[in-house]
Amino acid sequence: MDCHLPAVSRSILRLAPLTAAVLMAFGSPIGLTNASAQDAELLRKLNAPYARVADSAKSATKLFTAVLDMTKPPAPIGEDFNQTTIYPGMDGFAAWANWAAANEGIGKALIECQGMQVLGVPYGTAGVDPKFVERGLVIEVGSGGDLSEVRLPYLAALESVSAYVATDMYRLCEAGQFEQAFATGMAHLRVLRQACDAQMYEEKLAAMTMLADAFSVHRDVLYGYQEKMPLELLKKLSLKEYPFLKASDTERLKRIELPEGDLYVAEAMIASVFGSDGQVADDRFKKTFAGLQSAGQPLTGFGASKRWERIANVHGSREASMQKLNAIYDDWWRRWRLPAYGPMMAAPTALSKTNPVKYAAVVLSVADIDALFALRRRLVAEFCGTACAAGIVSYHKELGVWPDDIKKAYTQFFPKRFNFDPYDKDYGSFRFESLGTRARGVETEFGRVDVTGCMLYARNDDNQFSGATRHAEGGRADDFVLWPALRAISRGQGK
Repeated sequence: MDCHLPAVSRSILRLAPLTAAVLMAFGSPIGLTNASAQDAELLRKLNAPYARVADSAKSATKLFTAVLDMTKPPAPIGEDFNQTTIYPGMDGFAAWANWAAANEGIGKALIECQGMQVLGVPYGTAGVDPKFVERGLVIEVGSGGDLSEVRLPYLAALESVSAYVATDMYRLCEAGQFEQAFATGMAHLRVLRQACDAQMYEEKLAAMTMLADAFSVHRDVLYGYQEKMPLELLKKLSLKEYPFLKASDTERLKRIELPEGDLYVAEAMIASVFGSDGQVADDRFKKTFAGLQSAGQPLTGFGASKRWERIANVHGSREASMQKLNAIYDDWWRRWRLPAYGPMMAAPTALSKTNPVKYAAVVLSVADIDALFALRRRLVAEFCGTACAAGIVSYHKELGVWPDDIKKAYTQFFPKRFNFDPYDKDYGSFRFESLGTRARGVETEFGRVDVTGCMLYARNDDNQFSGATRHAEGGRADDFVLWPALRAISRGQGK
């Protein structure tokens, strides 16, 4: 059967243009048999972390083998329709449920892969099973001879798998098969967590976003079936499953690494535009960076070419450029590992202090990864909030009332450490409110919803609580409501 993969949402198929510039400078596709020594060395660096992992600890081959047999979904999966928009009350859900039932091999593969170490999709296609190459279950470099194209089509498979899991969880819950539904759901979370250890910035953004969305789907399902789910399963989820997403993780997800692959690509690109004397090679420099600056905007090419011709006369040497590049990454790595609200985080970044003319090539070669820091905060909130939500539901299931103080649910219903708000400058907890039957109106992207019972919410990037009258997932302002599941409530209230 054919594998039908969707267009990946959030524009994550294309790697940063700096990768394309490296390839144009080297002049041959990385990963092909005729690759240059420079190409091969870059590819070796990109694949080095996976080379240290046994094949039996990589999920990609087993999961993608199952994906090869995935049948065509009832509708395209992408930006407007994905794991977060599937639910039993939608038009056509029966067709989606039938699709999920016909693709149980995906669920089995996820369960078999959940204990593995990494997803492990190799960079380049040399030595990759031709079936995977044909179906796009790879990282393509120089696809179709166009060296400006570096694509991550395998991410579409992860989107498709995520849509399958959301559908199958609902399908199984509708049939009362809650254990099986959450067995597949937890395996899916763990495989996405493996994908978060990818080496490239764009891959990591995509995987972390999918994982955050998947946690929100779990809370939707918990909300919809809380009365029917057995207490034993709820407590298992809150005490033994969500808290142990990956053996080495804590509630702060500190083991997710900053991507190193982009540094190797940037180093290779910068090295390619200097001569043997360590000074700028004018033609290569101008061609590489004018092309990079004008990527997707051909009409700007002439002006860009003249600009880079002028910059070539004043640009720093190869040695100075490499030192500046590594200083930028060293700065990011320290910030990634240090406490989120420590004194260093308020200081200007090494990138912001870099002379944009003398080191123009360096500045253009790196992506500003602030988005990755913001996404990690959102992911931690989704992760911890889901564990807390399962514990709160367990408390209600066992005692028949919502807790009037979240501390009453600690230990017996979920680990206290998961009441952690990544947006709190004092590294404190989420806010919990007991509402009873008094409805709280919350403005959301789904419209205004009315909440009763209790609420659990985080701050946002303004680091302040705002009474949860407005909700945003990882936004600059408003609050981040984690329980109850606002999306599920909005569906029930006809929003």
